[in-house]
Amino acid sequence: MLQGLFGDEGGEGEFTYQVTSNTNSKSTVEKPPTSRNETNLCGLQNQGGTCYLNALIQTLLFTPEFREPLFSLSAKDLNLSSISTDSSQTPSSGTTLKVRKIIVELQRLFAEMFLLNQQACSSIRLTDSFGWQSNETFDHQDVHELNRLLFDAIQKSLQGTKQSNLIRTCYEGSTINYTQCKKCQNIFKRIEDYHDLPLVVQDSPNLQTSLANMFTIHEHLIGDNQYRCSSCANTLCDAEKWAKISKLPPILTLPLQRFVYDIKTGNRLKKTTRYEFPFEIDLKEFCDDSVIESNYELFAVVIHKGTCYSGHYYGYIKDIDQIGTWIRPPPSATTTTKSSNKQKTTNTRNGSTPNSNSRTTKNSTTNEPVESEEEIAKRIELLRTILLSCDDWFTIDDLLKTYRENTTIPWSRTRNSNGAFTKFLRNHPEVFHIDDKRVRLVEQMDVDDNEVIDMDYESSQIEKPETNGHENEHWFCFDDSSVTCVTQQHIQRHYGLNDCAYMLFYRLQSSRKKNDSSMDCSDTAYSIPQWLIEEIAEKNKILEEKREIYEKYQNQLPVTIYPSDWFEVIDGCRLNLNNANQMLFPDPYGEHTLDKRTKTNEFISLLKNLYGDDTHFYTSKKLRSGQLHVISELVNVDDDLTLDKNDLSIYRNLIVFKNSSILPNTIIQGEEFEPIMLNIVYGFPDAHLHASRLQTTRHISKNTTLAELKETLFRDYYQYEDQQILRQVRMGKLNLEEKNNRKSRREYKIDEEKQTLAQLHLHDGDTLGIDNKNSFVPSWKDASSNNTNMSKTQLSLTIRNNIDLTNTKPMTCSCFNTTLIGEVKRRAIEAFGLSLGPSMCRLYIDDDSDLAEIPLYDHQTVDTIDFKQNHTNLCLKIGQALKENELLISIQSDREPNPLELIVDCSITLTDLWHLIKQGLHMNDNENEYHLCEVKPSLIDDGPPLNDFDQNLVVNGLTNGIQLTIRSGSVAPRNHVRLRIYQIINKYYKPVEAIHTSIKFELIEINERFELPITSPFNVLRERIAKSIDFKVPINYETTAQPYEFIRLYDIADDQPTTIIHEPILTTLKQAKVRDLCSYAFDILSHPESLNKKDLLLNIVHSKNNLNNSFQQQFELLLSFKDNAILKYEYLEQQILSSLKSMINKVTLARYFPERAQWLIIDPLATPKKSKTPNINLKLEPYKLIDMTVIGVLEGEHLTSDDFDTQYDKTKRHDIDHEKEQKRTNRERNRADNDRNQQNGNSGRRKSPQNTMRINVDDFDN
Repeated sequence: MLQGLFGDEGGEGEFTYQVTSNTNSKSTVEKPPTSRNETNLCGLQNQGGTCYLNALIQTLLFTPEFREPLFSLSAKDLNLSSISTDSSQTPSSGTTLKVRKIIVELQRLFAEMFLLNQQACSSIRLTDSFGWQSNETFDHQDVHELNRLLFDAIQKSLQGTKQSNLIRTCYEGSTINYTQCKKCQNIFKRIEDYHDLPLVVQDSPNLQTSLANMFTIHEHLIGDNQYRCSSCANTLCDAEKWAKISKLPPILTLPLQRFVYDIKTGNRLKKTTRYEFPFEIDLKEFCDDSVIESNYELFAVVIHKGTCYSGHYYGYIKDIDQIGTWIRPPPSATTTTKSSNKQKTTNTRNGSTPNSNSRTTKNSTTNEPVESEEEIAKRIELLRTILLSCDDWFTIDDLLKTYRENTTIPWSRTRNSNGAFTKFLRNHPEVFHIDDKRVRLVEQMDVDDNEVIDMDYESSQIEKPETNGHENEHWFCFDDSSVTCVTQQHIQRHYGLNDCAYMLFYRLQSSRKKNDSSMDCSDTAYSIPQWLIEEIAEKNKILEEKREIYEKYQNQLPVTIYPSDWFEVIDGCRLNLNNANQMLFPDPYGEHTLDKRTKTNEFISLLKNLYGDDTHFYTSKKLRSGQLHVISELVNVDDDLTLDKNDLSIYRNLIVFKNSSILPNTIIQGEEFEPIMLNIVYGFPDAHLHASRLQTTRHISKNTTLAELKETLFRDYYQYEDQQILRQVRMGKLNLEEKNNRKSRREYKIDEEKQTLAQLHLHDGDTLGIDNKNSFVPSWKDASSNNTNMSKTQLSLTIRNNIDLTNTKPMTCSCFNTTLIGEVKRRAIEAFGLSLGPSMCRLYIDDDSDLAEIPLYDHQTVDTIDFKQNHTNLCLKIGQALKENELLISIQSDREPNPLELIVDCSITLTDLWHLIKQGLHMNDNENEYHLCEVKPSLIDDGPPLNDFDQNLVVNGLTNGIQLTIRSGSVAPRNHVRLRIYQIINKYYKPVEAIHTSIKFELIEINERFELPITSPFNVLRERIAKSIDFKVPINYETTAQPYEFIRLYDIADDQPTTIIHEPILTTLKQAKVRDLCSYAFDILSHPESLNKKDLLLNIVHSKNNLNNSFQQQFELLLSFKDNAILKYEYLEQQILSSLKSMINKVTLARYFPERAQWLIIDPLATPKKSKTPNINLKLEPYKLIDMTVIGVLEGEHLTSDDFDTQYDKTKRHDIDHEKEQKRTNRERNRADNDRNQQNGNSGRRKSPQNTMRINVDDFDN
């Protein structure tokens, strides 16, 4: 058998194959983490926004003064039990010791970064120990702030251990602030401890200047800034103040304050000015005399890229222990020569430019004034002087403005000679560097990248041989998961610009002796706890196993080997199965899983040992019809050529020819001769007469020209040759889905007939139409259906046995496109030797598409199957066969672990399907709070609910093989809505005497669920309500009114009725956009009511009592309007007076606004804008009368709003004013806090919201 083709599993010299069972779900192997690169160092995975954490953790790892004491803590020191080393464990009963989670996870992460063979480790367990939620890892935070928080958390976590002073020992220093009183000459000292020294970048060119500003410059405290001297009776005195470093820590951390507050814009800005820092520095001049050791070397730089609101952190770190493998990076290709730029700059400063001659020549042909080279040089020198006064970018507009202020000659006078100001700057790139609308000098720019690399590479060529390992180098860039080798010149590029240094880490040169040999991380002398070594060794073992499995999986090559005697040649280029019956692959043919890494010559030798020395092997491509086309012979061209480098890895089909004379004489081979399956539609007038003998499906070699194809089709149609008639024939590509018949065909031009089918981009399944110039085809789609014949096309199928898993060999069979699926299934059952009837099994498409879940009908023909990717594969599964009108439906629910499968008739209703589902899932008939949705595998969300309960399954969109899921909650039937109805049982005012305010309603829900068609008018809803409450019409209205006329409907918002429903007859629920489960309230009236669209229902209050300052009477007033009628003051006044039925002739009306407790007098003489007559519509602004509006009525003329005011209104307005004042005060307080933060350099208003960074630490003081 086929041994030795996959890994090392087979025996030597034997040829084995591994048959893999194909299932509908494609099996995959998860890719394991990548192993370390050539640096042998480990990065850290970014959890979303944790680049700042990664840069700091890498710095701490390569700080041996911090790392080794941390490793020296045993599991017992960290309160870990001897059984479990999980930091998340809880203390056992009887003990109160808490696990020091942060230290445990730091140890684990450090050990993994040393020992775990992985490109990048995860920091999730560490951030979990901080108490961070998943969303907190996506916040962009400041690395300096994290540094302080983390050190504080570590110090608290180490309380009570032998390393309780680790942070103080490594990072803590102190400064002395001196203040000398000029009056008494006494010197006062104040000592302050620090873990880092923030340095001001603005107006400082380098590190030494920033330190000098802090520790060498004396500040004079005079004037308003005098010092209150305790020795001078606490009086204000002139004084002098300065500071010195009194203690230097082994590790000196220097954050650079690049984020500043811009007073002009009110925003925080990032200073990207050039700021140099040395790789070695002596701090003696900044220290007190008591400091002895002051020589430091740089070992880590954290870089920030971006703005002060967002960006990215990464770090450059020096590997002083030589843990990793450092390889000098090669120089990149130099695109420009720096020396030439320097020469240009020198020439410019001397008054000449390389372009001056060309510019003079160009301008000499015009009459415009030309500046001399001396004048141009003066302009450049003046611009240089301006730019040198600022170490940052200058906007072009500000530069032009400053230039004009410093010269008497305006720029516009020389505009024609020098061009626009920006153009003048661009004409001198050797002097000015322009970035969008900003400019700065080239000499202020950083060192050219290419020159730095060249300098780096050139310096490496002259290094002494004895400096093996480049002692001054060994710098690495740690950018999250990426680790690369860099040099000191790479770091110097970050003195300025956007990617600039943000934190510097120095170590005392005498604090640690350098080890000449590389550090062995597996050596316990470096204090890695043994339990971590064992834990990571086990992880490495699992990783290697996963990588080996994945490598084997990636190198799998599934190949199907066929015997040549199974096939017959069709059209000279297709191989079709020549058997009419089923056929199982005999040994050793069939499906095999090979190893891509196997060499081709070894594979051929093993094949020849198995099949014979005279055999030939041909790689073949499977066509859409399931037939094969020979591509090439499998031969050994190169001894080192593997299987993944030849055609077999692409086409994965191999035919064994034991007779070498068969193939070359009878088969056209090669990819260029691959046949394309085309559908031909004949548009000739008499095409329907020849349909029985015409082949409408053709397999044509793709290197056939269109002219050759046309001639072949013409000869087959007319059965004779006539060049004159042939010239009248035309062809075109058809799109039968296009409704416009003109657009459905693209006719090929005469020149295109010389092109091949491949050049015309024709593919399998394309349709071509052929007719002559005298033909008229009204519809190519109809022509396609008319001349389609029932001629048989041969197909080859492969069927897999998914019923008997012990018999995994597939079978193949040849059939026609008209063969029934039931016949194919019968052959498969017979070939597999299964003892079951055709009604007990089903055929499925064997691929990983959604169609693989849909069973095939026995009455289907093979040509109706939608095969994908030229795979004519089927699989046989157990299950009841489907009849013509039946559907297979799969129902998912939380009641059963496996889906419920039902075979139902497509004519049953959705209600009937629900009854079957309830029976299958053992649900009660009264369980109706559920609905069905279609599961769409390609989408995240399910389909809409199925709710057409009275229609059959086809109308509801259910198809064969559909997957449904049961969701909680009932749904209304299609085109119906369910309404929640509440009855108003009480109306009241709060307070009681304020009857002019908004009415409060007390509601009670009606238990009945009102389900109505959306085409129903609101009258139907009123009728249902009246019937539900058994309302009886009063005796005096029995003959004139209906029950629903006594029902008033309200919309509901915030659990209170709001507007009244009008138009009970004309407006339907659909027109009112009523949705399912909407809520309405109703009130029972004492009289019938019918509100038209324009009618208005007002609340009228009157009879104000001056004693208690409130209105005493209230009634409702219905104003009826015709369409487009306006509400005039006269009509409103007349209706009110008519309702009052009193002798009052003169009244004043006012509209009440309850939200602001104010009255607005309705002026009868008010004139609307753009009108000369007082004819204002009270439904519009400013009165805007709507339903339930309160109108106050008082006797008398020319009254004011004060006359309508009640005590309630005054109290309400006072409360409103108080609330407004509180909001205003809060706004001012917030604004003051923001201003205070901005003065301190912190913007209180962030452009992007951020969560405050935190690290939770348990209490270990006890």
